[in-house]
Amino acid sequence: MKTELDIIAQAGLRYFGRTTASISHELKNALAIIRENAGLMDDYLAMAEKGLPIDMAKFKVLTGRIEGQTRRADGLIKNMNRFAHSVDEPLRKVNLNEMVELLAALSHREAAMRQVGLQVAQCQQPVVLVTAPYLLLTLLGHCLTYALTAVNAGGTIILKVQGDTPGAIVFESLNRLAALPPDAFPDERVTVLAEALGAHYQADSAAGKVGLTLKNLQ
Repeated sequence: MKTELDIIAQAGLRYFGRTTASISHELKNALAIIRENAGLMDDYLAMAEKGLPIDMAKFKVLTGRIEGQTRRADGLIKNMNRFAHSVDEPLRKVNLNEMVELLAALSHREAAMRQVGLQVAQCQQPVVLVTAPYLLLTLLGHCLTYALTAVNAGGTIILKVQGDTPGAIVFESLNRLAALPPDAFPDERVTVLAEALGAHYQADSAAGKVGLTLKNLQ
């Protein structure tokens, strides 16, 4: 029989594997585009060596693409670094605005594969509380995976940090939420993670949103 620690460990490992696989896939795509455009630049240089004319406008397009994909890869690595450091301390102060922003960045490919956009609506003021950063990301990641099933292709999920209820994170614009089976979520992993984090889960099918209210851990 699984213990709560087993469930938390398995949920954490699954989220870690899924997230790192997604980031590495995006990095490979960025590198493939850089390699392709670098190859085209070599072709242009070979033409120049033969005395053939080069369209400098096209050459600049290639360098622009390489620069853009380099920035993309740099951003992916920075997000992966932030994700990796979420396990540095069991408990620490976190800014929920930053956590939700990181969640959206880490989940970009998962959402794109479902043709769903992600929009972050941060609170104007920092919302800071003491929690377990990696477990919180794991919980939010599983919640977002569920939320993606509750949105039609072409829709956009709004990830909102609420200021009127400190410690509240809401997934809005889930236009198919009412059509899903009532027992589809939360599953055992989310329930156990929420209990470990002192989080309270709520769903409002009529409004098309689900939310988590968190509390400070000591």
